[in-house]
Amino acid sequence: MANNFLAFYGSPGGGKTTLAVKTAKALSLSKKNVIIVGCDDETPLLPVLMPKCAGAQSIGELLSMPDITEIDILRHCTPFGKSKYIGLLGYRLGESAMSYPEYKLKQAQKLYRLLCSTADYVIADCSSHLSNYLTAAALMTADVTVKVLNADLKSMAYVKSQEPLLQDRRYRYEAQVNVFNNVPAAIDISPIEAVIGNAAYVFPSVPALKEQYGKGEMLETVFGKNAKQFEMEINIFAKEVFNGQGAIPDVRTADKISGVT
Repeated sequence: MANNFLAFYGSPGGGKTTLAVKTAKALSLSKKNVIIVGCDDETPLLPVLMPKCAGAQSIGELLSMPDITEIDILRHCTPFGKSKYIGLLGYRLGESAMSYPEYKLKQAQKLYRLLCSTADYVIADCSSHLSNYLTAAALMTADVTVKVLNADLKSMAYVKSQEPLLQDRRYRYEAQVNVFNNVPAAIDISPIEAVIGNAAYVFPSVPALKEQYGKGEMLETVFGKNAKQFEMEINIFAKEVFNGQGAIPDVRTADKISGVT
């Protein structure tokens, strides 16, 4: 069965935003509409991805509404650069969790349900904190949750520290997919895999991606060392994760086994 909602979750600095954008770009090449949700209210998504964008609507405004509709979502989506198929929902420059009235988990869950009926694909770029309701709701609602890690001790320590917090069956922790990102060619990932589990996908280190991120040019084609390998892997990943093929587990089957509804 095809999937249409993917959540990227994992250690701080692991590359969640980079993989979210590059996956969205790969999907948009098939002329499918994709909405990226920036969950982080500590490092707002909009100024990171579109530093020159002015007048964008904030997801904080959307979550403050008493009854969100699909029309409200479309009004608050910011077109991403020159792409006709990718929209962004996120916080603006200078905003934080304190900028708007507190919202509830149910509001975030409703937002995702409406998003999935509005766009062909929804991608949540999660915060690294479960106290963020957009993140918690994404982990509960997404068809597939991808745990993004670097092949280092920091990522390993983060994953192990979060493991007890994710044992609530609504998070479907055992079905989360491990993805290693920004991995140098000389690094042996097997010691990390021995602790946190095998990686379904491994994305190579591409120095040019860091430069793109710093300039707010993430939709541009990446060039340089390992760029071709990265592009090939991200296209395979996007195809398999949304078609329910390859290394991606059947999350719905996992739900039935664990009794999650």
